[in-house]
Amino acid sequence: HPSLPGGNFLQLSTLGSKSETNMAQLELPPFKWPKSPEEVKEGADAVIAAAEKNLDNVASAAVSFTSTLQPLMLQPNYKTNPLVCQSKFLQHCSTNADIRKAAEDAGKRFATFKAQSRAREDVYIKVKEFSETPEAGALSEYHKHFLDTLLLDFKRGGLALPPSGRADLQTLLDADSECCSKYGSNLGSDATRLRFKPSDLEGLPQDFIDERTDKDNADEALRGDVVLTLKYPDIIPVMGQCHVADTREKVTRARGMAYGNNLELVSEGIGLRKQIATLLGYPSWSHYAIETRMAQTPETVIDFLGKIRDLAKSGLQTDLQKLAVAKKAHLLERGELKNADATVEVDAWDGSFYHNRILKSEYGVDTEEIRNYFPLDHVVQTTLAIYQELLGLVFTEVPKGKFDSWHDEVRLFVVHNADDAAARVGHFYLDLHPRDGKYGHAAIFHLLKHSGSQTAVDCMLCNLPARGADGKCALLRHDDVVTFFHEFGHIMHGLCSEGDGNSTHLAKCPRDFVEAPSQMLENWCWQESILQRLSKHHLTGEKLPKRLIESMVAAKNVHESMSMMRQIYLATLDLTIHGADPPQTVDALQALVDRLRLEISGVVNPTGCNMLRNFGHLMNQYSAAYYGYLWAEVISADMFETRFAKDCMNPEAGRDYRKQVLAPGGTGKIMDHLTKFLGGRPPQQEAFLRSRGILNN
Repeated sequence: HPSLPGGNFLQLSTLGSKSETNMAQLELPPFKWPKSPEEVKEGADAVIAAAEKNLDNVASAAVSFTSTLQPLMLQPNYKTNPLVCQSKFLQHCSTNADIRKAAEDAGKRFATFKAQSRAREDVYIKVKEFSETPEAGALSEYHKHFLDTLLLDFKRGGLALPPSGRADLQTLLDADSECCSKYGSNLGSDATRLRFKPSDLEGLPQDFIDERTDKDNADEALRGDVVLTLKYPDIIPVMGQCHVADTREKVTRARGMAYGNNLELVSEGIGLRKQIATLLGYPSWSHYAIETRMAQTPETVIDFLGKIRDLAKSGLQTDLQKLAVAKKAHLLERGELKNADATVEVDAWDGSFYHNRILKSEYGVDTEEIRNYFPLDHVVQTTLAIYQELLGLVFTEVPKGKFDSWHDEVRLFVVHNADDAAARVGHFYLDLHPRDGKYGHAAIFHLLKHSGSQTAVDCMLCNLPARGADGKCALLRHDDVVTFFHEFGHIMHGLCSEGDGNSTHLAKCPRDFVEAPSQMLENWCWQESILQRLSKHHLTGEKLPKRLIESMVAAKNVHESMSMMRQIYLATLDLTIHGADPPQTVDALQALVDRLRLEISGVVNPTGCNMLRNFGHLMNQYSAAYYGYLWAEVISADMFETRFAKDCMNPEAGRDYRKQVLAPGGTGKIMDHLTKFLGGRPPQQEAFLRSRGILNN
């Protein structure tokens, strides 16, 4: 680890330990975050130069494990080199627009170099030659997996193409990388501001309105307006609580029409991916992307989605009818509907609001009352404590000012094994609150992979509410609690994976499995014992009352068919635009969204609005992979019901989960690991159907 200002080691008390005097020698992550665009470029230059020299060495040396395979698993290669992350990560979170742009450019260069590396015939020849040696035949399962993955990557990188075809492929890959980068930049840099009068936000808490009121505008006509962005802490409360339909509609339309030329970029991107797939001999990008996943073919996925759709569609109309009844009653109550016999349609901006009204009126679930029991600081501290207990880990926070970071809100933790304080597992950063220029959703970034004595480093970027300007603590909705718990599960997957080499860790887990561990952990947020631990009323300190817990659990699957059909709609949209005959124009994309949303989810898409403008999954590594959320949920439900339903903090099950599911990372066959964890049988879908209320217990 290179030295950072202030030295490498710190003496800290251990968070969550039984003794406040328990101290540990802690090493910092090997990062010194760039403070200028020039530093970003210098880092990127160094990465590419070192990696290129490494490939040259492999291509010129006699074949052996130490001269052929091992150099491709260790630094300076992608994901094991600290400079890679140090150079490109800040595009997602720096407050400096120039640094974000430089980091974005570095990311493009790395993507180009990675594609070029996969097309190096001289390196491929050496790897192929080594694979045919007795030494390769005697490799461990771990190293054999890396070798097999490497050979497949070369094949998928176009080495079967003639030289002219490889050049065309590289041009297409570069163009797609550029396209995705611009799309992400548009999301992060969106500066939309919506202005409302306080009366337009009827139903929102006063503190929400006060925190967003423009009190000092020089223009008297604007002074006192409430100003909203399109970030989640602003729009989710409005969509779920605002009584004024015009306000919810305005937010919906703004979000569906913002983000610059992103719809054009989607059109360009799917066209480029189709050309890439065709050049490599695949019928579609979906066929290319799904080949290395659990499902293996898009036909398998389409069949999977079709079966779930058949089970859920009967409940969709029932759910929509219940929302329509609630909407009619609400409009009559407000005097906005004069004819009690009139037909009322559920609009795109109605779902969350009337869902919440039904939860409150029929199930006693008051999201605002529940929010009082989930202060952010307590939820974060308790979530970390639960994970430590479940997985046999110890987290220690590094004090502010003792580590280098990109913002003063960032927190850093070091992770050790509970039964061996000297065994460092890795580090993780938490960057929890929204700000201009920051990634707008919730996601985990795997900054650094294991490599020899180097341990993994992960980071959570999300947009949870921050403490108010008046010092009031930030309060979370239960959905936010679930999101934080889920995302932290991804951090544990990244850190608890064992072994070396970027192709054998989380980044190479099948994309349709990678959500399963975190989805399973969401179940903890519905267990009474865990909710008691996670909750603490911000004024009284009381735990969440049993009556509220019971009402939340009873309402968990309310409108579940509608929710599931939305997931099927999104997955179908993804597969369609990445299919054999993708839409050719922006108008065709608009027509597709208009058709599929109504056809599958039963709700009319607002004119001119297109969620593809902000559906970031489809312009990164989740392209042709969104189905994986439902696919993985089938697996996650079975894991939870089989091993944790009776006691979610069972230490034996926790140890097995860490060693049998998380530790293998992407090595071997995921199905084999799951079969072992499930007691000798493969995953089955019945637990998923029961958990969603589709099958009775």
